[in-house]
Amino acid sequence: MGRFFALLLLPMLLFGAVVKPFKWKDGESFLSFLERKKLPLSVYYNMDKEDQKLTEDIPYNANCQLLVDRKNIIRQILIPVNDELQLQIYYVPKKGYKMKVIPIISEEFKETLYLPLQTIPYDDILKTTGSKNLASVFVKMFKGRVDFRKGIKKGDPIVMVYTQKYRLGKPFSMPEVHGAMIEVGGKRYAVYRHTDGRYYDEKGAQYEKFIFKLPMRNPRITSRFTKSRFHPVLKRYRAHLGVDFGARPGTPILSTGDGRVSFAGYSRGYGKTIKIRHSNGLTSLYAHQKSFKSGIKSGSKVKQGQIIGYVGSTGLSSGPHLHFGMYRGSTPIDPLTVMKKKTEGFSGKEAKAFKAIRNKMDREFKAALTKKPVRKPYFDFHETYYVDTETLKPKPF
Repeated sequence: MGRFFALLLLPMLLFGAVVKPFKWKDGESFLSFLERKKLPLSVYYNMDKEDQKLTEDIPYNANCQLLVDRKNIIRQILIPVNDELQLQIYYVPKKGYKMKVIPIISEEFKETLYLPLQTIPYDDILKTTGSKNLASVFVKMFKGRVDFRKGIKKGDPIVMVYTQKYRLGKPFSMPEVHGAMIEVGGKRYAVYRHTDGRYYDEKGAQYEKFIFKLPMRNPRITSRFTKSRFHPVLKRYRAHLGVDFGARPGTPILSTGDGRVSFAGYSRGYGKTIKIRHSNGLTSLYAHQKSFKSGIKSGSKVKQGQIIGYVGSTGLSSGPHLHFGMYRGSTPIDPLTVMKKKTEGFSGKEAKAFKAIRNKMDREFKAALTKKPVRKPYFDFHETYYVDTETLKPKPF
């Protein structure tokens, strides 16, 4: 790790450098970003194909950092790609700008949130934690089961048990909720996360009713989803934010679920690509297509199983295949975790395993309700920066 970056240091020690936080603009390409910052396009073209494709998965509104010295020269830029990896553009004297993929330094904690409602769950969770992600997840978990506009009253308790990552002292990435509950009119509603990553109610009935199907008939997986992997031969970090299905050119590609096409066009990395927004907040992506089905364009409504295009090898591709991606908001997730599974509950060993998870979570709910609600303080470390050992040689303290 030492050759990639040193510990966090205050930038004021580095040439009088200043950190300028910024958010990634929705719809902006990596090349247009380089042009806007007057950085050489060779930063992109000198990357290998896999890293070039990563630039197309930068989440909109990603919290980025730019480090400039007293001469207003850009020294480094950090751009998160997911919750584990980030792109680092850095300046090397006499050599110019380079770029590499490095891990994100973060901490992970399991936390329990308990609070008596004062207004509505979303507003109260946001006020208490400062996390829009946590507030949104809670509301989505109980959508359709609890009417938050009526029925709830002041003092009704809610509890969430979750794991949260922190970057520079602030919540980072989507929280992983293990379980949540709310009492309305004396009746308790609870949701539990099983080992398959899905949510179920007290009886083991699957909570998610929106079911996806695979985008091809009899697919052959050639590459699986991974957020972060250190390549032992290349000695660099790689990520594959989707699932690749090998197939012959012209093989029909099917819509994984009902939705509306939000994009149908060409991108530098993914070639001919279609994106479909679904009603549950997820977006599916189908890349490297040979051609689109006639009539498929931005704004088109599609049904599950409908042919939308055909397998090809356009863009940065080593051969004919379908790159299939799935996004929650702008965050990539493993598509296979949302594919069709049974919804009628568990039986046998699986039922026993779920019961153990449910009972453990119920004990945590009960314990949380006996404690006084506490607001967790967050610290602002926006003036802290990752320091690359190849670029900056700060003076000793």
